[in-house]
Amino acid sequence: VKIACIHPYIEQRRAEIQKGLYPRNHLWGIEAIEKKEGWDANLLSSSKHSIPNILEKFLNRVLFRSSPGAGVEINAWKAFKSCDVVFSICGPLSLARFRKSSKLVSWVFSMVEEKPIHYFHPYKKSNLSSHEGFLCLTPKAERDFSNYASSKFIPWCVDMKLFDGKSENDPPGGPFFLATGKTGRDYQTLVKASRLLNAEVRIIGPISQRPDNTPPNVNWISSSSDPPDQAIDYPTLRKWYSQCKAVCIPLSGNAQDTCGYTNLLEGMAMAKPVIMTRSGCLHINPEKGDFGFSIAPQNPKSWADAMNSVLQNPRKSEVFGKTGRKIAERDFSIEHFERSTISFLQKIIETPS
Repeated sequence: VKIACIHPYIEQRRAEIQKGLYPRNHLWGIEAIEKKEGWDANLLSSSKHSIPNILEKFLNRVLFRSSPGAGVEINAWKAFKSCDVVFSICGPLSLARFRKSSKLVSWVFSMVEEKPIHYFHPYKKSNLSSHEGFLCLTPKAERDFSNYASSKFIPWCVDMKLFDGKSENDPPGGPFFLATGKTGRDYQTLVKASRLLNAEVRIIGPISQRPDNTPPNVNWISSSSDPPDQAIDYPTLRKWYSQCKAVCIPLSGNAQDTCGYTNLLEGMAMAKPVIMTRSGCLHINPEKGDFGFSIAPQNPKSWADAMNSVLQNPRKSEVFGKTGRKIAERDFSIEHFERSTISFLQKIIETPS
């Protein structure tokens, strides 16, 4: 069985992953697929193609503005002709419905809202219907995409080796709370809450999201539009996770998104209480899971109350952290994720076309 994997965002990261400098969960099961007996797996390169640069920019702007890009689309088109299965980790492709051979499986997070979409939009209904399967990050996505093809909800995972749950020495500057991320964040609310707090709030976020007039106890570390390791490396981030009192994930309150999922699992793996806005369609909730607090959107006082509770109740906070770690080990290991992914792909391969 010949499988082409599409994951343009990891192409330059594999060497870092092998050295333990970047989380292995971001491979999305590729290692297990490559090692599967009887499968010939190949990770497609989005940079190796014959399109002139000026033409690629034009295609990205006109035809593929909602897709992973012309380089990915054209290399995937070639793979459609030569592979048994194309596994698109970066989501549906704009050219999916035009293929005439191979089976297609895509990872999806959420359905695009009902509105007029352009002819080459990857979430066009004819594109979705051309799939043999969808792997879904949430139960809601599984329900939505099952209208088009076989769909399976598989929980995300966390690199338990990198985020090992072990504590570092307390920071010399005193206690602090940690927030990191760029998508769907509501740092305005967190900064307002920090004014009611006698502790540092360390935020790793894009400079464009920094509120005006941040108080002295907010330490803002500016990142780019890329992942947070463009501001600090992952070993340092892991150290900060280990030293912080709790992981804070302030979100915008969009009921359709999965924002904060990675930070949530990293905080759990590091055995830290998680304070998170009630937002999105994730199947796991810090408060219901007894490993943290769930806060209503845009509520600075509730944020401050939860953070002060962490400071004032160290034993309860330690129990929160241990509970989160146990849940992460049980439900969110890379091995569990890989087994589930392989099982679904095997099912698609064995199902007659």
